[in-house]
Amino acid sequence: MARTFRPFYGWWIVAVSAVTLLLAGGIGFYSFGVFFTPLVNEFGWSRAQISLGMSIMGLTGITGPLLGTWVDKYGAKRVMLLGALFMGLSFACLGFTFSLYYFYALYFVVAAGQMAILNIPVLTLVSNWFEKRKGLAMGIAVAGLGLGGLIMLPLSAYLISLLGWQWTYHILGITICFVLTPLIAVVIKNSPRDIGMLPDGEKQTTQQKHQRTPGPNSNIPIQRWTLPKALQTSTFWILVLAFMMVFVGTASVIAHAVPFFVGQGFSNQLASTILGSAVGVSILARIITGYLSDRIPVKYVAILFFMFQVAGLLLLISPGTQVNIPAFVVVFGLAMGGLFVLEPLTIREYFGLDSFGTIYGGLWAFQTLGWAAGPYITGYIFDTTGSYNLAFIAFIFATLLATVLIMFVRHPRLSAI
Repeated sequence: MARTFRPFYGWWIVAVSAVTLLLAGGIGFYSFGVFFTPLVNEFGWSRAQISLGMSIMGLTGITGPLLGTWVDKYGAKRVMLLGALFMGLSFACLGFTFSLYYFYALYFVVAAGQMAILNIPVLTLVSNWFEKRKGLAMGIAVAGLGLGGLIMLPLSAYLISLLGWQWTYHILGITICFVLTPLIAVVIKNSPRDIGMLPDGEKQTTQQKHQRTPGPNSNIPIQRWTLPKALQTSTFWILVLAFMMVFVGTASVIAHAVPFFVGQGFSNQLASTILGSAVGVSILARIITGYLSDRIPVKYVAILFFMFQVAGLLLLISPGTQVNIPAFVVVFGLAMGGLFVLEPLTIREYFGLDSFGTIYGGLWAFQTLGWAAGPYITGYIFDTTGSYNLAFIAFIFATLLATVLIMFVRHPRLSAI
């Protein structure tokens, strides 16, 4: 009798991870700019004031090490279940916004829940399930983030035009709760060992099933990377500085692209579609990044995508912006796609799987300062000068400096720590 083909369960993990990032990222921060103009029209807030909401979201990234520790200790499944509930309910409550302080407080809670279903738990989970095809698996999972932008940006704009911004917040928040909670509860398993397998679908032998890791009283010294050890390496700090400087520009474009294109004469719907199309292009870039990183050193892949961001920012400040839009969609879309995959891949490359969640959370905590600062700085510059150009020029130089820094990253020596 012919054997029935059953795909490796890890690919189901990747699929649910992609859906999780689609909703968490697509609704959580890609849609932020879609609400920009409606909130300005409703309350008369300045762009800097509204941008501070995204900056507050970014600052929750400082909890990355704590979140990573929880993921390593309790497993990604528990963390993700709580995160989906917190994010969904709080995002729905944004529809009741009546003051700026309420808006900030709710976005803080949204961000706290979002952290628990974004890259740290999701990519820790994927790392547990794959070894040989880790880059490809991560790329496919993170492609969900791009798909979220492609779908949720124009969808959010359409819902706002049809139902208003309040009901759009309600609908998107409830969608997170009712879609992600059952998916995570039913499908997610923290490790292939939970079903008697090894990464990439290899079967455990009887000896491996009964094999134990040496306990604390064992005389065998085990050298493992931890966050305190990683903090003592120049490698970690080079990665922190490089990603911090790059994400200042990335976050700013995500937050301000829609109002920027509205200022160029486009409708809110069309401006949202332009940014959504760029995020759509990023889907392919995320998979390509994972594929390339399985074959060449990840720092060279990083240099390539850093330069894509430089090119995308140059297109925004070049004369004839409307003519440059197709090129911007492709080039900046490639940049976004690569950057979101590169973070976990660099941690895996230089520090392995030992405390992956915690070390990745540590990188997230520091680089999120750039993510938080970018949107507010950009809004302030626009309010002061009436133009985004000065901000975009500054971000070009920051990305170029990050490109130089990443060239100096090296594999750290654990034995020397």
